[in-house]
Amino acid sequence: MDRKALFYPCGLILGTSYLATTQHASFAFDRPLHTFAVVLLLAGLAIVAYEACTAKTRRPALIARYVAIPLSDGNGRSSDEILAPPQHPRVPTSLGVKALAGLVTALMFTICVRAAIYYRVMKHIECTGPSALAFLPLVLAVHHSSRYSRSSSWNSDPPPTAPLEYLVHFAFHGTTRYILPAFLLSISSFLTTWKTSALQSTYICPLSNSAASTIPKLQFLGFLFDCTVALVLYNLIDDGVAQTVDNAVELSDRATNNVLIGLTFTASSLVLAVAGIAIYAALPEHRQWILAAPPEYLQGLLRLSLMIPLTTLCFLVTVRMYGVMGAVFILAFSAAYIGVLRALGTGVSYSFPPKPTVGLILCLILLTIALILSFVVDTNSENRVRPKMHVRLGRPQMVVFVFVLLVFSFGVAAYRYQPPFPGHPVTTLIRLANEQHYSWSSQARRSKTLAEAVRNYQSRYGRDPPPSFDKWYEYATGRNSMVIDDFDNVEEDLAPFASLSPVELRQRTLEILADANGLGGISIRQGKAAVLGEVPGTHRWMVDGTIQLIEKFVSYLPDMDFAINLNDECRVAPPYAVLLHTYTKGALEFEKRSSNPALNFSTDRASTWPNIGNIPGKRSHFENHSLQPTFQTYGSVACAPDSLARREREWNTRSLCTACAAPHSMGIFVANWTLSAYPCHQPDLANLHGLHLSPAALHGTHDLVPVFSQSRAPGYVDIRFPSPWNYMGKSSYQFDEKNPDPSFVKKENTLFWRGATSEGVSAGSGAWKGMLRQRLVHLLNNNTGTQPILLPKGKDRSKIDYVIENTATIKRLLETKVDARFVGQIVRCGGVDCTDQTREFGLANAVDFKQHWRYRFLFDADGAGFSGRFIPFLQSNSVVFKAALFREWYEGRLFAWKHFVPVDLRLHDLFSLLAYFGGYGVDRRDKRMMEPREKEAEDIARAGKVWTEKVLRKEDMEIYMFRLLLEWGRLTDDRREEVGFRLEGRDNG
Repeated sequence: MDRKALFYPCGLILGTSYLATTQHASFAFDRPLHTFAVVLLLAGLAIVAYEACTAKTRRPALIARYVAIPLSDGNGRSSDEILAPPQHPRVPTSLGVKALAGLVTALMFTICVRAAIYYRVMKHIECTGPSALAFLPLVLAVHHSSRYSRSSSWNSDPPPTAPLEYLVHFAFHGTTRYILPAFLLSISSFLTTWKTSALQSTYICPLSNSAASTIPKLQFLGFLFDCTVALVLYNLIDDGVAQTVDNAVELSDRATNNVLIGLTFTASSLVLAVAGIAIYAALPEHRQWILAAPPEYLQGLLRLSLMIPLTTLCFLVTVRMYGVMGAVFILAFSAAYIGVLRALGTGVSYSFPPKPTVGLILCLILLTIALILSFVVDTNSENRVRPKMHVRLGRPQMVVFVFVLLVFSFGVAAYRYQPPFPGHPVTTLIRLANEQHYSWSSQARRSKTLAEAVRNYQSRYGRDPPPSFDKWYEYATGRNSMVIDDFDNVEEDLAPFASLSPVELRQRTLEILADANGLGGISIRQGKAAVLGEVPGTHRWMVDGTIQLIEKFVSYLPDMDFAINLNDECRVAPPYAVLLHTYTKGALEFEKRSSNPALNFSTDRASTWPNIGNIPGKRSHFENHSLQPTFQTYGSVACAPDSLARREREWNTRSLCTACAAPHSMGIFVANWTLSAYPCHQPDLANLHGLHLSPAALHGTHDLVPVFSQSRAPGYVDIRFPSPWNYMGKSSYQFDEKNPDPSFVKKENTLFWRGATSEGVSAGSGAWKGMLRQRLVHLLNNNTGTQPILLPKGKDRSKIDYVIENTATIKRLLETKVDARFVGQIVRCGGVDCTDQTREFGLANAVDFKQHWRYRFLFDADGAGFSGRFIPFLQSNSVVFKAALFREWYEGRLFAWKHFVPVDLRLHDLFSLLAYFGGYGVDRRDKRMMEPREKEAEDIARAGKVWTEKVLRKEDMEIYMFRLLLEWGRLTDDRREEVGFRLEGRDNG
């Protein structure tokens, strides 16, 4: 055989490595049964097609048999030499018709049952434990030994009697020689999987139903079926040769068995397809889901449909060259090394995620020893047909290969190793936040006069301020605004719409209002505001509150209309390509500047706005995506095609995706609050928030339409404006003698949260298990797994490091108590999800809002939209812990670590934060002990309170809205390139 024979084992290595590195993020696992059936079908067809194509090229000529000489008996002869065929009997491998029929039937039945178990396990992947699949090579090695030991002895020499000789014979020369390397391989692979899976996500595995107990059992049962499938395939593929010495007959037997395997795969996939058709007929509500498939899934399925059949073919051909155990070792070692190296290669700053480097290196050593042993025993293999290859690895090449592998592996380990570090990341983050706040606040109020404000505006935004800017400046300074120059949020929100002409903006505004799809409008004419369009009574307060917000300055605004989102969820999500074109075109539009003196707003603006009654009926811009997963269809469509969110799916909800959090983190802690909510580098957010899992009222659009919303998630382009909820004081900061707000040090050392299950709707699909609020309550009350925590290390406790501790142990040793409960009743649920949540969480009595001030630490989490309690929390003397996806109009005015404590949406940093601020294991003689930082916490509470009273007042909401509507007025003016404010004829000094 020529050098092309190396293609197959190399293809097996590459295929296995590719699958091992990509399967964890494949969209194909969104629909496991679909994928299972399609891949099985294509693999079966590929095997049959390959055997049919190669049947014509087979020659009946004999091929010399290869017998390797044991290393101890080399006598100067290379192991690559071709020797005479053996004289002792071989193991017969030609199976009878009944035996073949039995094996094929068993294989088909086992595959179908395994598919059902696989689907069940994948549906509750959050409840799984470490897989035992790593022990499959050991099972095959034991079966291989048993199979040959039952036949005529493959070695005519008498068995050794001395213990040492017996051990050597067992490990290197007997039919059992594959067992030791397979054992070391399995142990190292399992330990690697076990160590790397210790870092669990906060996705909920409910204790209220049977999933937590049944899924691990199903996992083990699935492993038993995997073993059954592997053993049946072993006997069909056969590691020996036929009784006859005619190689053509042997190859014909192998080809026949391979065809049977391919046909069995095909038939099994057809059985699964018939089951799917039965479901299609019996459950009409699932028909659309069964037949419709998003492009991301199809792409993932295509990759697996190509790689798995190709890898399977490479495996079958490699079996003919090296036997079943040789091919199994190639596959298993490839996957094992990829697993160890990926584990060693992970990590971000400050040694997170915590990886047991010493343990992984021990696994690597065991794996390398197993590899060396496999090379050694391979030279003592049974007499089997091996093609004559011009390129083969001899012992020197093997030694070089192993040496290079060891050097590379230990190099990666040494490069990634990070010892315990001095200092605490939170201390660094607080210092940086103080510096950033000082820098921002100084530039936000740099202007002391109108002339300076105009010049700073021109320098900052590259154009003149809008008309009536002097009125706005007077209004802002008259109310002691701390922010004069920095209104980048207004610029950011309106920038996409600069690409549309004023006529298009006006037309689209009235089109969406005429649609009456969860929108209310406000019309401003001649300095007065009125409600526009149909507004349901349940949401009338929002429109009335907005009119109340603008009534003090409405006389300075030009005639205009604008549409307000009455729903909690944001709704405008243009795709990446549209946004790229939009921002480019919008920037060019604003660069057009007239040489004529700036003008005021057009005088005939009222006539340019269409009459809502004259808008012709047409297809709505909005589609109802409520109660559906929306991350791929809306949440991440604004991301670039090469971003992680568009390329990968983190389907394993059990594991914490540390790589997803790395870009915005310093160790375990949030370092960039703004970036922490962006979806593009965080594909796991698809399973971690109600907006992405199952929103209550997402009537979204991919069209660029101007919708004013109270908040928005990154990826959406709704125009943010100050919420009437906060302006009207729906939740306000108040205290009295019965419920005072004492100083921070006099409060109870408790993290407190009360709320409802209002983040999204879980209508029977189990979506509640990933929602932020539910995960918070579960983590602090029901979690029985492990979580990371950053604690001092060593006797002097001068350095700190991450440890993985049981949640119950962490809560017991935390000085800060936790009290997070749902109140009232479980809402926004359906079917079994209502019962499961009630059993899982229990319910507490509602509390007076003023009772929150008793506690040092208040947790704030999103609801269906932004949290209306955040501003009152900031006004108190407590520290606010905030985890949020939604961003509001004041984004950028508040600084994480200066005014509040940011918490990652995954909540994996929460216990480390409580240990830092509240103390851990104090006065308990625990070897890992952390003193509480009461002063740092009190400073954050004071800074948040003082700054909120300066920049988040009702007056600040009015000032922001005034500025926003002036910019909106110019954007919708037919002469917007000329419209602007200049200081001509004024004193510029």
